Parts: sequence; structure tokens; C-alpha cells
Amino acid sequence: MSMKTRYAFLTVFVGIVALSSCSDTWDEHYRQYTTEISNDQLVMVDMTSEEWLSDPAQSRLNQMYQFFVEQGVFTRLREKGQLHSILMVENADFVKPDEENALFVANSHITDISLSPSNLYDGERVLMWHNKFVTVGVDSLGAIGKLDHISFNGAPAHEVIKTLDGYIYVLDAMIQTPTSLSDYINNLPEEYGMFREMVLASGGKVFDKANSKPIGVDNTGNTIYDTIWIYTNDFFDAKNFSLTSESLTATMLLFSDEVIKEALADADATLAAWDMERDREILLKWLLEVAFFNKQYSKEEFESNIDLISIYDRQWRIAEQEVDTQNPISVSNGIIYNVQKVRIPNNVLMYRLKDFYYTWEFCSDEEKSQYFQFTNIKDISASTAVAGWTPEAGVWPLHENRVLQCYPDDKTQGFTIVLEPFKCIKDDSGNVSEIRPWLIPPGTYRFAMGFTQNMGYDLDVTFSVINGPDVVELGKTTITIDSSTKFHYDRGTTLSDTWPEGYDKEERTRLLTLNSKANNYDTDGGLVFEEIEIPDLSGTGAALPVQIRLDNHTPNSSKVTLNHWCLRPTSNNY
Repeated sequence: MSMKTRYAFLTVFVGIVALSSCSDTWDEHYRQYTTEISNDQLVMVDMTSEEWLSDPAQSRLNQMYQFFVEQGVFTRLREKGQLHSILMVENADFVKPDEENALFVANSHITDISLSPSNLYDGERVLMWHNKFVTVGVDSLGAIGKLDHISFNGAPAHEVIKTLDGYIYVLDAMIQTPTSLSDYINNLPEEYGMFREMVLASGGKVFDKANSKPIGVDNTGNTIYDTIWIYTNDFFDAKNFSLTSESLTATMLLFSDEVIKEALADADATLAAWDMERDREILLKWLLEVAFFNKQYSKEEFESNIDLISIYDRQWRIAEQEVDTQNPISVSNGIIYNVQKVRIPNNVLMYRLKDFYYTWEFCSDEEKSQYFQFTNIKDISASTAVAGWTPEAGVWPLHENRVLQCYPDDKTQGFTIVLEPFKCIKDDSGNVSEIRPWLIPPGTYRFAMGFTQNMGYDLDVTFSVINGPDVVELGKTTITIDSSTKFHYDRGTTLSDTWPEGYDKEERTRLLTLNSKANNYDTDGGLVFEEIEIPDLSGTGAALPVQIRLDNHTPNSSKVTLNHWCLRPTSNNY
């Protein structure tokens, strides 16, 4: 990226932060500090900064002065008409940058703050014209008047000139601007190309005509520009997280191509063993969303946490991942840790596992006897209770509540329904071509179900895992199916975070303006178990079939309507 491009990039991303940070720095600067500078170190002149620097008597500074003239610094100072500070070096210390970097370097030496030496304090951050901060250093000797013990980004000062419109600080070296997160990502080598492209692809660029310099006309009469691009990035803007802002204090996880490819291969193998699939783009998106944190974690802080939560609320469990914390990479606005190996968590590989009882109708007689056991039940059939609907046509698919309904055969007795959850495999035409059992990996889950309201009785729910010939009970509870909507289809009125993937809080708020029932769309249902743990009974981590048993002990029970079951991996199912 050229420095012209980089400057435009900063302008877009840091504009608001820069104003705020400038104000904060200004307020801090005019607090009362006790740094003392003796009179022989502070020269006061009755002329502007430009007038003093252009005086032939200051020929020792004329190389940097001429450089500033070429970059339009004094033109912009006159246009602004406000107090300022200029950081200079003498001719022997001046290194003229190449044309590509010239404007960026010039801007790194000018600030719109009048920096009185007596108000400088150690650690003060001064926002410069290149929208990055320069850090002031003042040690104990600097605080009692030793000017060469006051520095800017490590460059000591040896002279201060107070002019009519600001201050000029003569330093021993030019300002070196440290690399930001943005700079670091843009300059990543090819072995990090996948991660670099994921970050860059999450933004875009537009031609900045106002700041691009016309350099000619083509043969069709169109103006040719020395083009400056403005970079935008909704991915980071949405979280007020600017990779270029020097006010940012961030942590970034860095993934090499090798690490990413290995993680994806492991995920594919795991999903295949579970008889599941997951969109590759979702897995890559998780890697991007888990990589950025809005706090700078030291090695000790990083290692002392159980979980870190990224700017996109993605969970990074420290003990389950391999990170090189011994060799952190420091940049101007954060810290970077190289990830040596990453395992995509179970609760990312499985967003939720949900299926419906009406799929009974797709089973052969043999399959019905294999996956369903009915005791004291008759007249079993599937029907549509709520026709397909969507909160936003063309965006969210139609979702219907098609149910399995049946009746007690002898109303003086209770009934039992046992389901071994299975999935329906569809062919290219959308027809069910195969029935296979759901295989559920070991781990912790929240378990929810849906029926219909007003059934007017209790159900004992038993959840078990099937390990070969053994049915191992994992939990048993009683739920009441009354007039409330708690277990009414899959409305899920009593649970949070129960919606389909991508249907987040902001999305629901918007959709409610379109459809008052949007909160009821395709949720997990009503809570049965807040957390149920499926153990690793095989000792290999293998996924196993499960069993859901419903027992009713109430005489005179009426119609039974079964909608769905749903397992959602918890944060501990990592």
C-alpha cells in the first residue's frame, strides 16, 4: 500500500476518533504539570513559525523546512489559522523520504496542539496530522529541566522555540511512526495470505476524487489522476474498532495459512464422523470474528483467563487452543499473538441440532418401528398446524409448524412415546431418500421441545444416550403442557438466544417492525433441561444416538401434539 493510500485509509477510519482523541489530548495537555524548562532552553520569538523557519538565520533547519514547503505544510497551517506544534531536525539529522512516503512523513511531524514544554508529561500521546499518536517521554531529569530528557517517540529534544502561533521542537532524530495493526496486516507475507485476504475482503475501497491529483488527460479527454483510495470496512466499523486508530488498544490473533488449512481439515473430519455438514464460509467467518479483542492482553493476562470474548462475542477458550504467548508482537495500537494450532469449537461446528416429529410420515413401517415406540397410542398422523410463514419474504425461508398428533387408546391409562431422533436425507429433487439416526457428540447441551398449548397434563421427559445395546439415562424431569405458550410449537417465549443462525438481536428488532410474530420464528422451543451432558461413553469421542422418552400418567388425557426437539451446544461444549 502506498503512503498516499495509507493516509486516505486513515482519514476514513479515524476521522471521528481523531477529533475525540484530539479533544482529550488538548484537555489533558492544559492540566497543571510541573515540568520545568530553563529560559536558555526556551527561545521566544515575535514571529510566526513559518516566518522564523524561513529566516536565513535558521539555515541549519532549511532542509526540513523546504521539505515542509514542498508538502504544503505551511499552506495548510495558514488555512487552519490555529495554534500548532512542529517537530524539526537539523540538516545533519534530516533524511528525505521517497515521494511515496513524503506526505505521510511530513504529517507525522505536525500537530494542531500548542505543546507548552511546561505541560508535557511522561506517556502523553499527541495526535499528529497523519492521524497517529506520538508518545511524549519525560523522565525524572526531564521533569526538572533537562530538555534532552524530553522525547517524542524516543527522539530527544534539544531546543524549543515559542512562536506567535505555536511551538517548534528541534529533535535529535526524525519521528519514526510505529507500525499499526492495519500496517502489519497489509504487509503480512504470503504464508499469512489467507488471513490477510479475509481481513481486506471484509472492506472495500472507493476513488477519492477530491484528494487525488490530476496528472494529465487521456486520448479520450478524460482526466488521469494520481489516485488516492478511501478504504472502508463495515466489519470493523460496526464494532467501532479501527485497525488504524492509534487510540485503539487491541489484541489480535494471527493465523497462518498452514494453521487455517489444518483447522478446516480437522473440522471436515470431525463433521464427517458426526454425519454432519457445515458451510465452509461460516468456519472462516468464525476465524475472522474470533481474532480481534478490544483490550490489549499481556502474556500474563492472556494466560490467566478461561475465555476471551472477541469484539464479535466469539469465544476463545485458552486451554483448548495453542498460542505462542512467549513471543508477542507489539504494534502501535495493540499486541499480536501467533496461533500455532486452532481447533474450531464444537459449538461452532454445531449451531444447534433441531428436528421435527412429523418426519414419522417419511418412515417405512420398519423404520417407524425402529425409531418410534408407542404405548397406549392410536390414530397417529402428521398435519400442518401453522402454515408456512416468514417474518421477511425473500430473506428468511418459509417455516411451518407441521406436527405429529395422536390420541390415547385407553383414556383411563397414561401413555408412553419413545423417539430415537433421526434425520431425513433428501435427494437433489428435495425428496426424502434415506433415514439415518442423529449422532450426537459428547458435550453439554441445552435441551428444548415443542408441543402445543392446552394439552392440560404433565409429561415426564427422560433423555438417554444409546451405547450399543445399552440405553444410558442422562436426565429426567417433568414439564407441564398448559395454557401458556412456553411449549407452544417452537415459539420459545421463555428462553433467550433461541433463534436460527443469523437471526440476532438487531435483526429481531428490525423484523418486529415488519411482522409482530417475528419473535416466534423457528426458535428452539420450551426449556426441558438447562444443561444436559452427553458423556464420552465410547472413550473415543464418538457421537452416539440418543433417545427421548415421554411418559404421561394422567387418566383422561386428550389429544397429543408433538412438534420438535432441539439440542443447542452450550459455551462449555467447546
